[in-house]
Amino acid sequence: MTALGYIDNYYADTLEKDKIYPELGETIYTDVCVVGGGLAGLNTALGLIERGKSVALVEAKRIGWGGSGRNAGFVAKGYAADEAALLKKLGLEKARRLVTLTQNARKLIRQRINGFNINCGPLIEGVLTVSWKDNPQELKDYIAETNDNFNTGFEFWPREKVREHCRTEKYFDGLYSPQDYQFHPLRYVHGIARVIADKGGRLFENSPALSVTKDGGGWLVKTEKGSVKAQHVVLCCSIYLDGLDKKLANASFPVQTYIMVTKPMDGALLEKSINTRHAISDMRFCSDYYRRLEGNRVLWGGRVALWANPSDISGMMMQDMLKVYPQLAGHVQPEYQWSGLLCYAPHKMPQLGQIEPGYWYNTGFGGHGLAPTTVGGELIAAAIAQGDDGYKAFEPFGIGYAGGKMGRYVAQLVYLWWRARDYISV
Repeated sequence: MTALGYIDNYYADTLEKDKIYPELGETIYTDVCVVGGGLAGLNTALGLIERGKSVALVEAKRIGWGGSGRNAGFVAKGYAADEAALLKKLGLEKARRLVTLTQNARKLIRQRINGFNINCGPLIEGVLTVSWKDNPQELKDYIAETNDNFNTGFEFWPREKVREHCRTEKYFDGLYSPQDYQFHPLRYVHGIARVIADKGGRLFENSPALSVTKDGGGWLVKTEKGSVKAQHVVLCCSIYLDGLDKKLANASFPVQTYIMVTKPMDGALLEKSINTRHAISDMRFCSDYYRRLEGNRVLWGGRVALWANPSDISGMMMQDMLKVYPQLAGHVQPEYQWSGLLCYAPHKMPQLGQIEPGYWYNTGFGGHGLAPTTVGGELIAAAIAQGDDGYKAFEPFGIGYAGGKMGRYVAQLVYLWWRARDYISV
């Protein structure tokens, strides 16, 4: 049964412990008000509390209602912009610093899971990225360069090994990242929220922020039935800004992606296709990403669009799955389907910073958010609580104008062009 207030999806049906937080119904005072209850907001709130600040967090719907609670569950280093793009823009030293932040965040997530006893498993090691192109030397060269520049620990897998795990002729060689892993994202979200509450943080659900205004030397965040007075406010709203800040809203655009989860299937049959517990994605621009779940289910995601909201998401995902694993035809049925909105800036990097004293933002994590939201939360918390300027490493990726509605049309054309390139190159 889907947990109250969430869209129908596999994670909400398997949440186990659903803690519901109250609606804000009065005026409260705190050091910092965090707006948004996804992973960016939760990580910011936890980082602040661990550094001695009092925090109130207001969320428009439920904790982790958006992409934070219904993503694929891959915990991987890096950003939506790849290492090559960072290297080109920043040079090696600065690019390495940003990548290292996500490597450390990946470790911190694991430490929090263990230290706070967050039941978000099964936690399964390793993410395998497979190639639709028969070009092993190109992949070997990329792995060698990336390992040398960024200490990523990538491994080259020849096609024979890839096809032992992924029994399809569509894939050739692969890149294996042993330090990445997978988990149940909504359980992790609720685990972090529990820790915040246990440490004295105040969380309010179904309390959408209506406005953020100056209030003497601090800030006033108004909700439908209450308000928060604070010295600092941090907007962590992703694409759901709802008019709170026009400049931030115009600095990114929504990208929609789709996920299906199958009904349980015969384990022996499944192993004749997806014969691995590693999470899988491919190297195309419009990639498939998938993993086996408990009970011999498969989570399969992919495709992107800017406005499309198809009624038959599972049909699209089934088509994509059977293109790779035709042997599953007639043996697999969908049970869940859902879509999610990702917040992308044109540079495909997170947006962290301060608009004016005490008014902060931590947003724009695209489709690669589990580790980077932890980075953003730690950096903004350190800036507020300790005066640390580490967040300025993201200044090259600011909150410029993303083109408004016209920017979305341009992005859609870019997406269609890259999808065409995927078809041409394989």
